[in-house]
Amino acid sequence: MPYLLTPENVPVVIIPDELRHSERVERLIKRYNDKFESKPMFLVRVPGRVNIIGEHIDYVGYSVFPMALKQDIIMAVSVNNTPNIELTNLEANEYGDITLDPTNLEFVQPPQWYHYFQCGYRGVVDRFCNGQPPLGLNVAVHGTIPPGSGLSSSSAMVCASAFATIMAFHQKTNLLSVPINKLEITQLCIKSERYIGTDSGGMDQAIAILAQEGSAKYIEFIPELTAVNVQLPTGVNFYISHCGVSMNKAATAYYNTRVAETRLAAAVIAKKLNISGYRLGDQLWVVQQASAIPLSQMGDKLKEIFDMNKESYSKSDLVTILGIDEEELDRVFLSRVSEPIDSFKLYQRALHVYEEAARVHEYRKECETSADTHRLGQLMNESHRSCRDLYECSHPALDKLVTHALSYGAIGSRLTGAGWGGCIVSLVPVEKSTEFESMMSKHSKFNCKSGPSSGAVIYKLF
Repeated sequence: MPYLLTPENVPVVIIPDELRHSERVERLIKRYNDKFESKPMFLVRVPGRVNIIGEHIDYVGYSVFPMALKQDIIMAVSVNNTPNIELTNLEANEYGDITLDPTNLEFVQPPQWYHYFQCGYRGVVDRFCNGQPPLGLNVAVHGTIPPGSGLSSSSAMVCASAFATIMAFHQKTNLLSVPINKLEITQLCIKSERYIGTDSGGMDQAIAILAQEGSAKYIEFIPELTAVNVQLPTGVNFYISHCGVSMNKAATAYYNTRVAETRLAAAVIAKKLNISGYRLGDQLWVVQQASAIPLSQMGDKLKEIFDMNKESYSKSDLVTILGIDEEELDRVFLSRVSEPIDSFKLYQRALHVYEEAARVHEYRKECETSADTHRLGQLMNESHRSCRDLYECSHPALDKLVTHALSYGAIGSRLTGAGWGGCIVSLVPVEKSTEFESMMSKHSKFNCKSGPSSGAVIYKLF
């Protein structure tokens, strides 16, 4: 069915022989056969991603600049004859088998690996299935994206689950049909992952589904989701290095606290600039656009809006400034924050967002014009300093690893992903790559070179 290969649709293709007979796929299918005493009907592959620049700005409406990785999640899937979802993982010692009742999918804290499967399954059923009886599935999973590394293993799992669910309903009931539109399923997966409790943006799901081999993506979210291929410069390599500290962003309040602080900063900006049409909870992108102030000037404007003598604002400060009571403050801005919070760094968070958004624009422009790798490296270094000092989402181990990377020849290096642990991404001249790789391996949990990979694909096995 050649129409399934159009750029707008997720590819559904017969699995190539070289992939079918690869050691990893053969192990996964054997695991499936041993566990379920049957054969899987199809295989889903969804990549992880590295965000080259543009950290913590997708959920406030700004563009980001990621690329997909060769590391991925793969699932072998078929419909079963029970009312349950049966999950098994190739890494059985770390991720035990689990049976899920699709009529009672709970999302408890801290999240477990299978909760991300639940997100994708529930998202598809809620959106498309109109009260139809749930389908039982047999699923064998394997991932090469290190968990808690900031390389989006969780979103890859959510997306893979959504594709598995759609294909299962298609095969069993014809209720859902293929082809699967990339933009539609990306939007669904963005919303579905929020079942886990994290107010994440849409970068991870967008690059996982929309990526094309050989190109990074410049991804915009407003006024609508779009993704443009951008060629990366020649003469340099991108390296990903793990600092040795892992952090599950959904298991802490750090991430949602930053989201809340950005929304509160937007509210204060809107109040001080008397922006008409602002609604409580709107994003920083909204107030910047409504103010018609260029990104390059927002830093100076923030100094006029916020009290530079205040490192942080209290709840009582914000109640007074915004003219709302504390109950409304909690309901609109803090309902998704799992731990009590009484002080808010608004100027710092807003300054990071606006300056980081400007860096993303410049990074894309440099790649498409002069490809000045030294300027690209400077932008990455500026991004890391901003994440460390203004957004406070770094970690001493990340900072130390960035220092090592720069000392071993990287032009630029920065944390990637949510932060608070995980990985850095470094821009390294080709002529220094061998030494860089050798030296960084001494300080990293893992260190690898990566170019842009392809996005999600569904392989038919028979």
